Amino acid sequence: MGLQKLILNIILGFLNIFVKRFKIKENQVAFVSLESKYLDSDMKLIYDVLKQDKQLNLKKVVIEYDQQGIKQNFLYMLNCIQQLFIINTSKVVIIRDNNYVVSTFKREGVNVIQVWHACGAIKKFGNALARKYPIKNYDYVIANSSYWKKPYSEAFSVKEENVVVTGMPRVDCLFDDNYLKVSKNKLLAKYPMLKDKKIILYAPTFRGNIYQGFSMLPFDGEKLINSFDENTYLIYKLHPLLKNVCLPQHPRIIDMFNEDTHELFALSDLLISDFSSIVFDYSILNKTMYFYVPDLNDYLKDVGCYVNTNLFPGKICKNIDELIQGIQKNEVGNLEAFKNIFFEYQDGKNTKRVVELIYDILKKSL
Repeated sequence: MGLQKLILNIILGFLNIFVKRFKIKENQVAFVSLESKYLDSDMKLIYDVLKQDKQLNLKKVVIEYDQQGIKQNFLYMLNCIQQLFIINTSKVVIIRDNNYVVSTFKREGVNVIQVWHACGAIKKFGNALARKYPIKNYDYVIANSSYWKKPYSEAFSVKEENVVVTGMPRVDCLFDDNYLKVSKNKLLAKYPMLKDKKIILYAPTFRGNIYQGFSMLPFDGEKLINSFDENTYLIYKLHPLLKNVCLPQHPRIIDMFNEDTHELFALSDLLISDFSSIVFDYSILNKTMYFYVPDLNDYLKDVGCYVNTNLFPGKICKNIDELIQGIQKNEVGNLEAFKNIFFEYQDGKNTKRVVELIYDILKKSL
């Protein structure tokens, strides 16, 4: 154990003795997000429903998950102290990231629901990989499909029966035709040059990790866009951890880092991705997708995948020429079969089911 972690554990362990003197509040639901300065996506959808219940006491802990900021040990320690107090005085805690305080200091009587920030996992993660600390003390994990019971049980150290298939709130909107129409028109109003154009969305995941640093897979966007006429545009939506990547300067390449991912789904005609979980979300729309994975063999060896490549709902391309050729030939994978495997609920009512799960947990513990 490193000196910094040892000091953190001593401080948190000491403070936890006093925190445990406070009663767990039977009606308190805490939201802990380490990815942004505000609640968004699944967290916001759940929070907005629960806040209508005036009897509940809702608490929020939000911090921007920044590679540089996380190294500012003093600020990180203060945040852990804040988490410690709110987590260990709440009856239900909702998290969307792996949480060190929960894994190390959660007290008995606190119920933690992992609302993972993805609709699934192409790549292995969590306890399936070597980690600085083991993930544990999560009580429930929600999922879109029973396909994830075994992988999530392994990744989060929960019993398979506690991987609850409710569907993810974040995709409710993708089953709403009005949302898709409004989102597309909103972006066309902001980017009028895209009207009546073919739009290719490139949205890869990152390479690396918090300890080694994050990087982007090399991608020749200029060669790709120059292979198509002036009626085709390429838009980039990089992972939130890839904030400072310089993109090619081209009149038909647009950086949309700050735009909402699901709104971009509504705008785009096809997706290029890799091992990113957004391919699950995108499959709901039955739009063509391609997998640009020149490092496929190394990735399978070093990281591994929870989804066999023969299930990928699109052409697997190991170089830019294969990718261009696949798009030009409009090679389409089995999207419907993929969607039906990974989405047991396709009714747009996932948020309702998650909220019902929270109330069930609160009632059982009273």
